[in-house]
Parts: sequence; structure tokens; C-alpha cells
Amino acid sequence: EGPTNTLWSWGLPVDFPNGENTEASVQSVSAALTAEETQALLKDVPQAYHTEINDVLLAALGQALTCWAGARAVLIELEGHGREEITPDIDVSRTVGWFTTVYPVKLERQEGNPGEALKTVKEQLRRIPRRGLGYGLLRYLGGESTREQLRTLPQAEATFNYLGQMDGAASEFSPALESRGPEHSPHCRRSHLIDITGIIAGGCLRLEWTYSANLHRQATIQTAAETFAAELRKLIAHCQSPEAGGH
Repeated sequence: EGPTNTLWSWGLPVDFPNGENTEASVQSVSAALTAEETQALLKDVPQAYHTEINDVLLAALGQALTCWAGARAVLIELEGHGREEITPDIDVSRTVGWFTTVYPVKLERQEGNPGEALKTVKEQLRRIPRRGLGYGLLRYLGGESTREQLRTLPQAEATFNYLGQMDGAASEFSPALESRGPEHSPHCRRSHLIDITGIIAGGCLRLEWTYSANLHRQATIQTAAETFAAELRKLIAHCQSPEAGGH
């Protein structure tokens, strides 16, 4: 069944429609691929359709979110590293700091061959100029009419960020084991229903879903996270099959 709460116009269902989406209510669940599945995702899948890992992750995420929402399409906010090349004479390789791009992407449910779904998402992402670098510039620094037009468009309810592989070369630095503490005041209101991050650590892809316990039951989000992982496994199996391949 589709969502009943009209507060969330792009259709992600909520278990508790009157709940407050606060930082104090934040919880998270995760799902993971095995080391063997992760290796296939990194090595076998890109060869079949000349894809990047984000193409595969978003193809699977689109299937999982539309299945959960009972919708033909969902809108997400995609976060990137923000270091895309602007012009050849600007070099940010020696610039220290947290660069970020955030821009909306509509993911539509794809029926039939998983390969066709993957190619559709790949082509959609390639049509986004400079991996979305200009969206934030237009949204916050563009002309008044442009800013107003973008501000009034439907807003995404979920964010996605693939953080990459943390199993890099040997380094003098390593992640600290202790908690870094909260990043936001518990009184702050969250901007999205769901924040999804993917990271490869210890040879395995882990998919973490952050949500508000005031809006969702843990079992609901865990099911959605497991569906995402299952859709990834379907794509891996297809790309390893003899009939896979194309541009």
C-alpha cells in the first residue's frame, strides 16, 4: 500500500505520522554484503556494462525505495565529494577541507531485465552536468528567480552518500576507535526522513540507514535496508551471468 501521510509528498511511508523528526530521536540500522559479494561488486559488475559503483548502488536503491513506497519514482538527494573539475586551470589537489556536492536525483522503478535498469540509471547520471556541481551554486548563489524556482520544487526525503573504500594503502593515520560525539544538537530538526551511507571497510560494503525513531519502527527501516542489499545481490548475479553485457 502507498503512504497515507501527506506531509511527505514524495511518498516515503512513515509509521508514526505525528512524530517529531529531531536529532534526539536518531537511530540507525545497517545491512552488509559479504567480502566475496563486495569484490564482485567492485570487479565483475563494472565490466558488464562499463559502470561505476555509484551507478549500481543507485540502481539498487531506486528499486528498494520504490518498492517500499509503493511508487513509480522517488526523489533522493545525492551527495558527492565536490572535487569535480571546474576548469583545467583550477587545481584543488592541495586544498584541504571538506568539499561536498548535494543535488536531487529522481529514481524510477525499472521492470524486467536488471541490466536494462542499470543502464537506465547509468545514462541518467551521466546526463547530470559535472556530477551536480552547479546545483548548489544555482540554488544559493543564482539569480533571485532561479533561487525561488529551485526552492519551490519538491524536496527529497532521503539522502545517499557513498563514502568509498576505507581499505586504502598503509598510512600513519587510522580511524579513532572512540566516539567523536554528537555532530548536531539533540534539539535540531532533521532535514530528511532517511540518510543512507555506503562504505567499504574490512573488505565488505556496509549500508547504514539513519532515521528518526519518532517516525519509523526499527523493523521497518531494517527491512528497507535488507531490500537494498538484496537488490544489489540481484544486480551482481545478473552481471556475472553469460547474458550480461553492453553499453
